[in-house]
Amino acid sequence: MRKFYIFLLLMAVSCSVFAQDRLSLFISRANKYASVELSDYRKRLCVEYNTRGSLLDDYYRQCGRNWGNVGLALEIARTSGKHMRDICHYYKRYRKWNRVLIEIGIRPGSHYYNPFYDRIDFHSRYWHKHYCSYCDHHDRYHHKKYKKYRRHKWDDDDDDDGWDDDDD
Repeated sequence: MRKFYIFLLLMAVSCSVFAQDRLSLFISRANKYASVELSDYRKRLCVEYNTRGSLLDDYYRQCGRNWGNVGLALEIARTSGKHMRDICHYYKRYRKWNRVLIEIGIRPGSHYYNPFYDRIDFHSRYWHKHYCSYCDHHDRYHHKKYKKYRRHKWDDDDDDDGWDDDDD
């Protein structure tokens, strides 16, 4: 029986770590997308959650000035049926989304758990796909610039004489 309890404890810890990774991934992807397309991100939040832009700005201040946190808080409010004011209050109090989810009642085994994480995964993939698309079209934010090898101006020359032929 003791082994069974240890097994349950390990399962709960691993589920909570996996859930935190999914939340962190959602927040980071939403922030990346908002950093390059904030107006589109805000517009999507306004339409999807039926919220005014001025309220989003207020939620932004209450959620640690982090657009990913705003998106996550809106999704928690939608899933749980709680008011955003309550979600922001919990976030200010605990500063950890896993703790907020437990307080709200979104935990493994609850009927909110799977729909919540399905929507989080959907939005996370959406933000990532559109951020990568934006990076492919705009070199200024191109995500390949973070590779170890960085291309220089002279790497674009086709000839191997070592001279920059752009000077006129």
